[in-house]
Amino acid sequence: MNLNTHVAFALAVGLVLFHNDLSLAVLAGIGAALPDLDREYIFTRRAMFARYQLHRALFHNLFFASAVTLFNPYLGLGVFLHMLLDMLTSPTDGGIELFFPLGRLVKDIKMDYEGRVRTSRGIMWLLEDPVRLINRTADVGLRETVKMPWLRVYGPFKNSRLADWTIFYFSFLFIQLFEIHDLLNWWIQFLSTVFLKYTFITIGLVLFYSIGELWRKKLQFKNVTDNQKLAIISGMTLGGLMIIYQGQSLFMPVRLTKSK
Repeated sequence: MNLNTHVAFALAVGLVLFHNDLSLAVLAGIGAALPDLDREYIFTRRAMFARYQLHRALFHNLFFASAVTLFNPYLGLGVFLHMLLDMLTSPTDGGIELFFPLGRLVKDIKMDYEGRVRTSRGIMWLLEDPVRLINRTADVGLRETVKMPWLRVYGPFKNSRLADWTIFYFSFLFIQLFEIHDLLNWWIQFLSTVFLKYTFITIGLVLFYSIGELWRKKLQFKNVTDNQKLAIISGMTLGGLMIIYQGQSLFMPVRLTKSK
């Protein structure tokens, strides 16, 4: 799923749940943008991501989502919604590694897709991960370099591009209809909330992802000079620092009150 789809879907859900407070719905949208920070950007070598399969694992698991929820339940809602959509995608897109890093305790598989049974010491998974069968259609960073245990959760969305755009446009249309009674005023409040109330974290996310995607899709395949790499790293680092700077002010732990 594309990032804009995750954000739009979380915003739509947030509006339904927190209609009286737009800022909480926006927080859900911001939370939905966090898991993809584990993409294979310039900070790490692409080969390392192919070997360890960190995308859709490092920040796409129950432990990360739970930690964010304890920090701020509205951000946590966005993370869980992001994971839900990615969990519906096919092995071509990687699904998600729901129990990372515990799943990495499984080092081997009992049976591969050729039907060969293997014996090994330690914890073994029943089947080989099906991603190997469709590596030719998977993103380069998601292609497995060796046979791996079936650690990820996949869903029915075989045509992820179609599902992606369907969910995005449905979410966008739903938001317009949900706020149709005062749509212009809602857009003014929404933009004000995003760019004035959450200025640093919004700009930080845009900066980090825009530069990161430029590197991931284009620049890493070209002869980039050291100065250009430094500029890319500096821009992404600045974006990351802006996210952290305002992110720490969003601490809003869940308070459990005793009933009288």
